[in-house]
Amino acid sequence: MSTLPDLDYHAALDNMAGMVELYREALEAFLQEAPLLMQQYRAHWQAGDWPAARRAAHSLKSAAAVMGALALSQAAKALEQLAAAEGHEQVPEAAWQACMQAWQRFTQAVAVYFPA
Repeated sequence: MSTLPDLDYHAALDNMAGMVELYREALEAFLQEAPLLMQQYRAHWQAGDWPAARRAAHSLKSAAAVMGALALSQAAKALEQLAAAEGHEQVPEAAWQACMQAWQRFTQAVAVYFPA
């Protein structure tokens, strides 16, 4: 499997000590957890709970990096930085859309290699 723009499989496999089955299990959990983290981020942001929004984005950023979703990790980093800066009433739409698009591209990339 080669590295794709939205899936660095080699880096992800390195993070899993080369164990493909462990990656599959972690991927399954990540595919369930990531949407929840994105929902939590948005809800915390809208409630003005900046620390909780930052933690949700940080968790997404870290988990995405481990899973090889580098574009998603970078998009989550931008959301984390916005939450750390505080003070916005609405989630900045461009940053939110970048995160959602990175998520969609990642899920499409992994579906090629790990069909349901």
